[in-house]
Amino acid sequence: MKQNNNEIWLLLDDRKGNSSQVLGVAKFIKSHNIVHKQISYNSFANLHNLLLKFNILHVKNICKQQFKPPWPKLIIGCGRRSTPIGLWIKKQSNNYSRYVQIMWPGYPYKNIDLIFTPLHDKITEKKNIIKITTSPNIINKNFLEKSYTKWKNNFNHFTSPKITLLIGGDTKKYKLQAIHIKKLISKIKILIGNKGSLLVTTSRRTSHECYKNLQSELKNLSIRSILWSPKHKTPNPYYGYLSHADIIIVTGDSISLCSEACATGKPVLIYAPKDITLNKHKIFHDILIKKKIAIRINDSNLKTINKLKYNPINESQNIAKIITEKFL
Repeated sequence: MKQNNNEIWLLLDDRKGNSSQVLGVAKFIKSHNIVHKQISYNSFANLHNLLLKFNILHVKNICKQQFKPPWPKLIIGCGRRSTPIGLWIKKQSNNYSRYVQIMWPGYPYKNIDLIFTPLHDKITEKKNIIKITTSPNIINKNFLEKSYTKWKNNFNHFTSPKITLLIGGDTKKYKLQAIHIKKLISKIKILIGNKGSLLVTTSRRTSHECYKNLQSELKNLSIRSILWSPKHKTPNPYYGYLSHADIIIVTGDSISLCSEACATGKPVLIYAPKDITLNKHKIFHDILIKKKIAIRINDSNLKTINKLKYNPINESQNIAKIITEKFL
């Protein structure tokens, strides 16, 4: 059996949210050779994990070729589809490789060495589960300082308070509509009046309708604003927005966006209309509010915002520390 004591394989797929969590954790693991395994799936990826179990039937043939000895000491994956791959590698290595899963994978789960699952998922306690508050990501103080410097010439001349607005979009159950955007911008107007500036970014889930409405609403603002979309053929200023922000406002439909906002240590305001907010998202928001990390935008004013003082949430570093102590 060929093995490599110093390698850690990262299972990365086309879901940016999943990959960013894996990369975030790996960033804080030292003294090991980190190897990226980029994965593309075929139609079998729609099968339940109970059917896939310990095989890589759902991986495209061109990607299967990268899974060969020497086997790594550790594999890290995120999301349901990575689980059979991690378990298959572990089996091929005769249980030498350890598999760590981020986010609850469903079944089977017993052969996974460690699972980090969010509190808001309310998964029953199990011996291989550790609960986390937010999604892991790559943001920390050093990363923000570098991003601030990189984007200094772009945003330094924007007046304070600089409000960074992160727009998510549609979920499987609900649709973020133009009326929601209109109400959100109205709340921001009330919050800051004629002072400050607005740095806005949409996401891949933001509909064309919401994007166009945002454009229209921003034109009517008396404060300076800038809007970026994944459709734009310009460098993504997302981390520049976060690093230069005085306040971050985020739509509550995205756990990842909320988590990254909370990793900055800056005041976080959540916009989550009841008619489009999933119950698990509401639970997540309630956890952040109870910990005094965030506040709902409906309950906010500049006085309450200034009271939001917390240590940045760095789950990536926490997870990396646990992994290192247990397996490395």
